[in-house]
Amino acid sequence: MYPRKTLPVNWTVLLGLVFVVFVPVCAFAQTTTTTASSSPTPVPPVPNPCSRFTAGSAIHNPPALHSQNGVLSVQFSYQTTTDSVGRQLYCFMTPSGLENPTLHVNPGDTLNITVTNNTPYSEVGDPDSDEPFNPPNCGDTVFELQNATTNSHGYNMTGGSMNIHYHGTNTTPGCHGDNVTKTLINPSLKSGSPASTFQYNIHFPTNEPPGLYWYHPHVHMLAEAAVFGGASGALIVDGINNVQPAVGGLSERVIVIRDLPFNVPGLSQTCCNSTNTKDGQIPQRDLSVNFVPLDTTAALDSNGNLVSVNYTPAVIYMQPGEQQFWRVCNCNSDAPLDLQVRFDGTPQTIQIVGIDAVPVNSQEGPQPPALIPVTHFRIPPASRVEFIVNAPPSTVQLAQFVTQYIFSGPIGDTLPTRPLLTMKLVSDDTEAADNRVPLSTGASTNHRMFGAISSVTPALTRTVYFEEYQDGSQFFVNASGCVTASGAQCPIQPYNIDTPFDNNNLPAFITTQGTVEKWIVQNHANENHELHQHQVHFKVLSQDNFDANCIPQPGTGNCGIQGSPTCQTCAPAINGQFLDMIEIPYCGGGPAGPPKMVNNKPVGPPIPPACVDANGNPSPAYPQVQLLVDFRGPTVGDFVFHCHILGHEDLGMMAIEHVKPNDD
Repeated sequence: MYPRKTLPVNWTVLLGLVFVVFVPVCAFAQTTTTTASSSPTPVPPVPNPCSRFTAGSAIHNPPALHSQNGVLSVQFSYQTTTDSVGRQLYCFMTPSGLENPTLHVNPGDTLNITVTNNTPYSEVGDPDSDEPFNPPNCGDTVFELQNATTNSHGYNMTGGSMNIHYHGTNTTPGCHGDNVTKTLINPSLKSGSPASTFQYNIHFPTNEPPGLYWYHPHVHMLAEAAVFGGASGALIVDGINNVQPAVGGLSERVIVIRDLPFNVPGLSQTCCNSTNTKDGQIPQRDLSVNFVPLDTTAALDSNGNLVSVNYTPAVIYMQPGEQQFWRVCNCNSDAPLDLQVRFDGTPQTIQIVGIDAVPVNSQEGPQPPALIPVTHFRIPPASRVEFIVNAPPSTVQLAQFVTQYIFSGPIGDTLPTRPLLTMKLVSDDTEAADNRVPLSTGASTNHRMFGAISSVTPALTRTVYFEEYQDGSQFFVNASGCVTASGAQCPIQPYNIDTPFDNNNLPAFITTQGTVEKWIVQNHANENHELHQHQVHFKVLSQDNFDANCIPQPGTGNCGIQGSPTCQTCAPAINGQFLDMIEIPYCGGGPAGPPKMVNNKPVGPPIPPACVDANGNPSPAYPQVQLLVDFRGPTVGDFVFHCHILGHEDLGMMAIEHVKPNDD
């Protein structure tokens, strides 16, 4: 669930997050070649940043920037503003006024980004809370931790530290690369002093798969606030037409789904006894599509009970008989989506082209790869899916793109069915039809970065599991088991089980470049969690024990009936595919007990953990996924794996992994 103690409905007051003190240091270069300037020219703030559209508007492709001659150079001003209903917004602005543009590169290209943190500084007023980043560091080195349990001032969120994560890319985690644990770019120390400016040089491998990636801030304990405020954009490696000819000649629609606070003060699950156990309830948060909000409202009876929840979906235009190539990013901070196209309520088949920036069936087997037909697709937060969709016939009265109801566990979030887009037919000469954009093409390259993984014997099998305190105050990911291919025990994480993440933690494990590991990832909590791997991808082998953890409707013993919690069946279309995101549903056993208290602070695992019987055994067997994690690429250094429900990551559900060079 979104952290229950740290997310008030009024987002202008933010508790439990991080604010920054400016302390510059020299850049530290890890195992990468960089051309970054030691003193890049600051990017000035842009007037009127972070604009938004009105509910019911037609969506347009985000503005786009394309590489030329192997290089894309971009200047970003990171800014914040407050909208008319008090929502704190964040965005990346170019000097010409483009907001969160889509960045187009080719395999082998270099993306240079100079970013200045032009958000205002807010003094927390507690110098004892300064927390240093141990060296080596990139950029600034100290931030201040505001603890919601000891600080009742409710300081307004003003941006604080930021950095940029290039989600899904197989690029270096070295300094000036995709480094999130040691990179801080801070606002100015005080009015009139300079803000921090940092330069990224992201070098894409020549065999980077073509597809949809994205970028967003990723400072631990600030990631959720930044993404929730809208600071994200699409990143596309062009050339998917060279892998999947079926998309050649189609119009490209880049569809970015984000979450945001409601524009109705006080609208929440608690206002009307709303529940996550049935459809039609008040969602955890509002959604927007390409910055067109749903503007969720609720109708109540005279006693204040919920009657209905109402939405104003955005509009997307198509020509009669047209096929379009939709590139959809679940770029919201926390919520999974279950996407479906419906014509007059009837699910339609879509053809999956790519998942998490890897064309389906492209890494192994005959070429060109086969498309995957589905009638819905489950997409965790931060995941991306690309598919071919047909325009509705003229006889259809209502054509919609929706996210279906998801039951995310006994302590999970409220995720009802919601319309995202209304699909409308138009002729060529209408103004709205001008937004159709031909697919950007790229050079043909060797795209099989993860090929032949199935013929490799995994060097070891690693067990990883998610766990949390039942009150949502802390979240954990544990690398708890390790067995080599020969059956010998290998090292597990060098710190206690259920240790919350800290940027200065030791790596949870060390592995060697060139190896393949088998991971068994389990969920030991009463709500869904999602695994994201930075820098590398994994092949999905299986999804296990999902139905066994179904929670029956009270008094019936039945699962999956209308209006009750539904069984968490396997996600379609992902077995055998290469992803960087995967969802593991809740365990359906008993709740977790309290943690052990030491000096009035919770320490270690819940007692007892969730979903165990009287003998301490899992009951039923934990839901899990089995994966082949590919460390054979060029990436070495320290990077992370975590739950991409960012409220969970910010409260501890992340760990560092170290990949050493194969000649080390």
